[in-house]
Parts: sequence; structure tokens; C-alpha cells
Amino acid sequence: MVTTSSHQGRPTGGQASAAADCWVFDVDGCLVDSLTGTSLRPGAEALLDSLAGRARVLLWSAGGDTYARARAQQFQVDHLVNGYFSKEGRDADGRYLTTHLPLGPGRVVFVDDRPEDLADELEVMAVSPYLSDDPHDRGLRAAARRAGLSSSPGG
Repeated sequence: MVTTSSHQGRPTGGQASAAADCWVFDVDGCLVDSLTGTSLRPGAEALLDSLAGRARVLLWSAGGDTYARARAQQFQVDHLVNGYFSKEGRDADGRYLTTHLPLGPGRVVFVDDRPEDLADELEVMAVSPYLSDDPHDRGLRAAARRAGLSSSPGG
């Protein structure tokens, strides 16, 4: 657990409840079902809405930036997102590179259903894979609590 000088690492002690300045969400399997791509995960819109205006919200995808934007537009949450990016390249350990993301100063939280694909020094909130339309899914509940929502979206 390394905290970098720009506060992009995993939080230590008292930082754990501090608000993040930037949230980076994976698209497929995290916000959108990965089998058909036809359902937005329960609670996703409420979570993105609560973050909009108080933190930067970025979407990134192995499908590319255009794909990430298209998914946000498909589910009409694009007005809640500040940018779209591709998961470009991997490091020597096979983890996605994040140097092309405009993370800026402050705390950054990555929300992903494949946390093993991200570097250890990043603050990563793992969520269960969202595979198909499931109105009872509660995979974003912990992310909503971390974002400071008083009643967690998705139950």
C-alpha cells in the first residue's frame, strides 16, 4: 500500500474516508453488463450523478475511448462524465498503463471488476463482475458508500 505524493495511491489510515477528486470507472462488467451490453448496472446512474460536479468522472475501456463514450450515450449518462479513454497498453507485469489519463492532483479511485489488471500503487475499488441484466445487483453499493451517498444506489 503505497501513497504517492500526488495522493493517487491507496489511502492510509485517516485518508480512507476522504473524498476522491477523480473517479475512473471501467465500462464493461463494471457499469454495463458484459454479456449483452444492454443494461446499465443498478445504481450506476445515481452514483455518477452524485459524483458529477464534485469530482471528475472518467470512463475507460479496453474497447477504446469511442466505445466508452458510445456506452455512456446509450444509457444517457454522458452528461455526467468528464472524459473517455482507452485502456492503452500494459506494463511489464501485464497491468494497464494509466499515464495517459488526466488524473490531476488529488485522490483518484479506480472502480473495476478486474482489479488484478491495475497497478498495486493505485487505489482500486473492486466490484463483482456485472454479467447480465440483474435488477437485484448490488455491486456498486460499496462504491456509493465511499462516494458519500447517504443511501446507496442499488439498494
